[in-house]
Amino acid sequence: MDEAEDIGVRGAMVALGLATPFRRAFVVGALVGIVAFTAGLPKSAFTEEGELRPQRGLSNDPQATNYHFLVVPLTAAFITYLV
Repeated sequence: MDEAEDIGVRGAMVALGLATPFRRAFVVGALVGIVAFTAGLPKSAFTEEGELRPQRGLSNDPQATNYHFLVVPLTAAFITYLV
């Protein structure tokens, strides 16, 4: 058997520097955040012009929202950390 065939998924993650749950969660959160921002998800966190809405409680802007953009990548990172 070749050494490359023997390392498996765990060996590949170690070789990529993703050996710890925190590192995997960080990478997944960053990638999901980039994709979510590019796609404009969640829609309630963005204005019609595509800009981020301010967070209610930190801003008196009438367009402020309770649902922040970072909910999507942080949730993905948290799930990855637990798995």
